[in-house]
Amino acid sequence: MEKNLTLWQRVISDTPAFFKRVQVFAIGLAGLGGTLASIQGIPANLSTVLITASTAIAAIAQFAVKLDEPDNTTSGQIK
Repeated sequence: MEKNLTLWQRVISDTPAFFKRVQVFAIGLAGLGGTLASIQGIPANLSTVLITASTAIAAIAQFAVKLDEPDNTTSGQIK
C-alpha cells in the first residue's frame, strides 16, 4: 500500500537521521561558498555553484520521509 503525501506533509514530516546529516553537511558547504565569495582571488563561479548545489541538496534531503511502521504485507494477503 503506497502512502501518498502532499508537499506540505513531506516538508513537516520527520526526516531520517542520514538525511538530517546530509542537510547539515550541505548547509556547511553553503557557508563555505558564502565565505569563498568574499575572497577576491576566488572565481565568483566557484562560490555560486557551491552555494547553489548545496542549497539544492539540503532542500531535496528535506523531502525524505521516515516510515512510521514497516510494510510487512504481501500483495496476496488480505487484512
